[in-house]
Amino acid sequence: MGVRQELDEYPDWSRMPKVLQSRFFELAEAEAQKLIRANLVDANAVETLRKMLKIKRLESYEGWDELLVACVDGSDSPVCNERISLRYALFASAYKLFKGLEGLDEEFMSDYYSDRQILPHEKFSKIVELFMTYYERLMAHRALRKHSPDILMLDGSFFGYRARCSEILDEEIDWTPFGRHTGFKTGKELVDEVTKLTVELVKSGRALGVIKRVNTASIDGWIAYKYPSSKPIGLNDRAILSILMETCTLFSYDEAFDVNFNILNWYREVSRELKGKDPEDILRGVERRLRVQIKADLGDESYITYVMDTKRCYIKTMEEHPPVCVEFWKGSDPEWVKKALWYVYASRDPATGLPFPLDIVDSLVSLPKGVAREFAEEVEARLLRAGVDQKVLLNLFSRFNPQKEE
Repeated sequence: MGVRQELDEYPDWSRMPKVLQSRFFELAEAEAQKLIRANLVDANAVETLRKMLKIKRLESYEGWDELLVACVDGSDSPVCNERISLRYALFASAYKLFKGLEGLDEEFMSDYYSDRQILPHEKFSKIVELFMTYYERLMAHRALRKHSPDILMLDGSFFGYRARCSEILDEEIDWTPFGRHTGFKTGKELVDEVTKLTVELVKSGRALGVIKRVNTASIDGWIAYKYPSSKPIGLNDRAILSILMETCTLFSYDEAFDVNFNILNWYREVSRELKGKDPEDILRGVERRLRVQIKADLGDESYITYVMDTKRCYIKTMEEHPPVCVEFWKGSDPEWVKKALWYVYASRDPATGLPFPLDIVDSLVSLPKGVAREFAEEVEARLLRAGVDQKVLLNLFSRFNPQKEE
């Protein structure tokens, strides 16, 4: 057994110096006491919300195990590899076809992106995220055309990539996808293509987004809108619904509120700035800001309608897990929605509460932590074999901090 394997058997805190280990437990105790004093859940507020929010039993669908479902996911290298003059990131996407829970066909795509350490790191990371999303959308279209599944299940929100796109719209990226003759010269061209592909998937009426990381606070926004003098709840929607929902129940924003959940998500924050104004004026102000932001992020106001026309709901699949947030287009057939929501519940993975097929694809496509480093080393080795001067390679491929591995 090697030293690395032995170390892996111990918790990470145990590898720190003794003084930092002691500090670790002091800080953990300080945070625990802080949360106790904060009175995490107000029982009265919970009961008020229970009466106010419309939570109903999920409608069953007996033929769920005969549904043809294509699950799509992607990943990028957990750590991009940075050398003195080069920076690398890899990404991959895949789909797997299921009939009920039985796995059938599957396909994979992968590619990479590099730059000469010119872009700020946060912009480089955003561009890599968009490349991964681009390949996810391509793979989703391929599954839709090739198999015509009953449900096309995507990992994440349809427009989850939108945040911070405005930062890279004017950047020159000059990237051509592997196997293609034409590519993207600017960030805007890439964002346009990803959005165009996303809109086509949404309008198919068969796409369902499963959102694993969500911190929407529309319920608190609704409370602020209806009761302007109310105090913030201090919990996001998923946390609130984790307390209120029982297994096999459904919460839908559209059924609970007559205001778009995207607008309500911003309401409390904007209402602080516009304190004392009429709630309807604040609501209109929030919508204006949201529309401006969507246009700025996607570079085209024509996409605003599609972002605002998505519906979201939560399904409580298991008692010990938080509810699953799902998203679909408002034009989807109601009968299809019933089938898709029941499939999310019926296919739940006991370990996560999420659809088991999506967990399978996630595990298939996840890239290991050190893959970008190994990719850079393989490129360097091939250049060395091709006769490139070693001094040139040293200047290009030397690591910033050779003491630390990824």
